Amino acid sequence: MKVEIDRHDWSSLRSLWAEDSLILRGALIDLCEAVSDDDVDLAVQRIEDESVSPGTLSESSAAAARCLVHGVYSFKGHTLVRALEALAVIASEGHKQLQPQAGEIAQECLTGILLGFPAYCEILEMSKNIDCRSSAIDLLLICGLNDPDARPAAKFALESARNSDDLVELSDLISTSLAELDQV
Repeated sequence: MKVEIDRHDWSSLRSLWAEDSLILRGALIDLCEAVSDDDVDLAVQRIEDESVSPGTLSESSAAAARCLVHGVYSFKGHTLVRALEALAVIASEGHKQLQPQAGEIAQECLTGILLGFPAYCEILEMSKNIDCRSSAIDLLLICGLNDPDARPAAKFALESARNSDDLVELSDLISTSLAELDQV
């Protein structure tokens, strides 16, 4: 994830507060280096505070999303849970902002989030953590709603999960997500 963080020019990307995004960059690095659950929670809170709020995405939201997607492939435990939750928050806000017209920042966020599609499928199938699986469902839904090419794979992954005995507690979320995908 640090390579992806370094790829972006954080000083030129605006945060929610119309400032540079060096605080966001620092929060992403802190997430990579977190040694406790509290450190993870603080880093994720700072990431969300700088990149997304109800009704608003910052210029730096897409860069943050891409960094978090990179982290999904290596994070474990509480760090993975919180990174997926942050991605789901950014994805949800990006999806809302695409209605009725596509905003450039929202589209960039969703394009970046779509890069993690295979990981979300694997997390849904293989993870033992219910929170990771719940966020994976949310991310698969957003990917399927916003990318016609991803929609059949998202539906298939969710259908497969619905038939899994170890996902009974998420069956309502899965059914609701599938119903939304069927309406598109």
